[in-house]
Amino acid sequence: MRASSCLFAVLLCLAAAPRASAQLEVTLALEKDTFVSLENIEATVTVKNNVGKDVVLGGPGGSSWVNFQIHDTSGVPVNNIRPPSVAPLVLRNGETLQRKFQLDRHYYLSESGTYVIRAAAYFPELEKHNLSKPLRFIVQQPRPARWQEVFAVPGEPGYRRFLVSTANDTTKSYVYLSVVDEGTKMVMSRTALGTVMMEKDIQPALDRSKHLHLIYMSTPLLFVYQQMDTSGRITDLKYFLASKGTPKLVKEADGSVMIEGGTIFDPDAQPKSDPFRKLSDRPVALPD
Repeated sequence: MRASSCLFAVLLCLAAAPRASAQLEVTLALEKDTFVSLENIEATVTVKNNVGKDVVLGGPGGSSWVNFQIHDTSGVPVNNIRPPSVAPLVLRNGETLQRKFQLDRHYYLSESGTYVIRAAAYFPELEKHNLSKPLRFIVQQPRPARWQEVFAVPGEPGYRRFLVSTANDTTKSYVYLSVVDEGTKMVMSRTALGTVMMEKDIQPALDRSKHLHLIYMSTPLLFVYQQMDTSGRITDLKYFLASKGTPKLVKEADGSVMIEGGTIFDPDAQPKSDPFRKLSDRPVALPD
């Protein structure tokens, strides 16, 4: 018997089973609660089967079993671009699954404002949507660029523009990189690179390959170095401590970009053992 036939038989058996009295547990999580317009907005949907038996997840009429309800604070729903599409599946008893969705690809979320979102998972056996708790998030317009530069992509027609800007939420500041097609003025990508402290200036430099180099202060003791290609994708990441001076970018005569100053820091390295003994530690016995 083919695998598809086996799955169809399982679905029929489960559909014929008695109705479940319990509910599916649906939870929703966002990466953060404040976003910049045209930034990727990723949502994670978690579904846990507490029904007491295996269940089938599938949308009515063959549609997706996962969807989202999004509206602004006045209750006006957000229009969708193209609804999420998730194929039917069997969720085993006690099993938990997770799916990630890029909301800005499915819904019009480029306008500034406060939004309320719920995840909805359709349960065919009870012919109803199970909803997550609502979450609020904010979309804001980017601040004016702190630095920008137009460049030609090697081997490609046209021009692009890098824009480095910042944005705040209720507790932190973030540094953003936008890549804009200079001909159409369309934003090709907009990415939050990391948290930034504004006590030190953000240092940008464009090398001969038109890769962007950035150094910015992430904490009072830690600096972040990132290199991005012409599409804005991060290709290198390093951390520096300011124990030997503040790290800075230096552009060489040949167009390459170097880092001077600072001490490279590996956050994954294990801390070294304490070289000093406590007074309570027993000394190693000496030979007679």
